[in-house]
Amino acid sequence: TLEELSPGERTRLLIPNFQIKQQDASRVHVLTWTKSEWLDALDVSLAPTAAGGTKASVSFYATGFLPTSIPGAPLINTALFFFPFASPGGRGGFLQNFRIDELQAKVLQRLK
Repeated sequence: TLEELSPGERTRLLIPNFQIKQQDASRVHVLTWTKSEWLDALDVSLAPTAAGGTKASVSFYATGFLPTSIPGAPLINTALFFFPFASPGGRGGFLQNFRIDELQAKVLQRLK
């Protein structure tokens, strides 16, 4: 949970801006910018189940190696598509896991 994070980890997780780019009965696509202007994307695919419920599949990923605050970053990130990277967080976890929890609450609030 976010309460378990150090103040430094919380600062790195801050998502001051996000845009819901698509929302319909089958998909939600959200772009998020962190405090350091890293651009991440959240995709939620929704599908009906045989039992009459809905199955949600979630993916959260960084969109590039460099933050968008660097001039030309989208072009450079395109050229660096082959370079593997991740957003390691504290205690062996990944920042994405913490961001998903925080972003979920914000997106649900905006969708209401």
